[in-house]
Amino acid sequence: MFRAIAIIAVVMIHTTPAGQWQVFCKPFINFAVATFIFLSGYLTKADNENWLKFYVRRITRVLVPYIIWTVIYSIPDIQSSGPSALVKNLLCANATTTLYYIFVYIQFVLLTPLLGKLAKSPYRQLGWLIAPLSVILFKYIPAFGNIQLGKHIELFWNDACLGWFTFYYLGLILGNRIIDRQFNIRSLAVLYCASLLLQMGEGYLWFTVDPAGCGSQLKLTSILSSSIFMLILYNVLSSNHGTKCRLLSTIGDYSFGIYLVHMMILKALEPMALYSAIPYPVTSLIILIISFIFCYVCTAVIGKRVGRFLGLT
Repeated sequence: MFRAIAIIAVVMIHTTPAGQWQVFCKPFINFAVATFIFLSGYLTKADNENWLKFYVRRITRVLVPYIIWTVIYSIPDIQSSGPSALVKNLLCANATTTLYYIFVYIQFVLLTPLLGKLAKSPYRQLGWLIAPLSVILFKYIPAFGNIQLGKHIELFWNDACLGWFTFYYLGLILGNRIIDRQFNIRSLAVLYCASLLLQMGEGYLWFTVDPAGCGSQLKLTSILSSSIFMLILYNVLSSNHGTKCRLLSTIGDYSFGIYLVHMMILKALEPMALYSAIPYPVTSLIILIISFIFCYVCTAVIGKRVGRFLGLT
């Protein structure tokens, strides 16, 4: 169910209009990618008897779909720039805006043994500093100090797991009961609402400096909001009192496919005058429904095994 909520938020993020929509709407949905990363950590054992098997299973699950969908999204680039464009997109996750997530996920998979040891060590608290310090170094100082990062540094930051570190680390710690406690849901709700206001305030500040960054999921206040949201999510997961919804569960089953497909649907519909006349967030609903139907029908035709191979389920 939570994967369904996260993928709905992802689609809404990519269909949010420019301008102050980014400032005042994005804070409510910026938990999207953080939720997927948190759940990945939450469902991972910090102690594993066979790390090689763990690596192979987790990485091949996403790497094969990554290659396939990079080729699909790279077709226009190949037509205009030749095969070298495909190589560049494969190495840099540039084929479309969503594929960076797979690089981030693979980095966390590879780092899991070290993160498990860090989480159980006396130096556990150092893990909470990695994301905010990275965001300050690679995002805030260049933007507010008017410093141009080199091309290679920007490429590193765009595909690095550093800014997302808090969510996987938090999921790993809570999922393995390294910290085993319930959090007061009312206090978390109040803190979450306050953090949304802080996000809007920071978003407005960014809007005056760098409008492209005002709705980012990796602002400091966005990380704060999403972290509180993860604690709320953890309370629900650990209490077993979550409300089950068959529709959301089904959407969740196809969340990876929707994640891979929805930008293709969006790019196909955006040039159409009829689509442009439809208000937000109805556009999000349309993209979500078409993407879900695409994944569902393709999987029904080609079978679940091939569908999973393609990343549709």
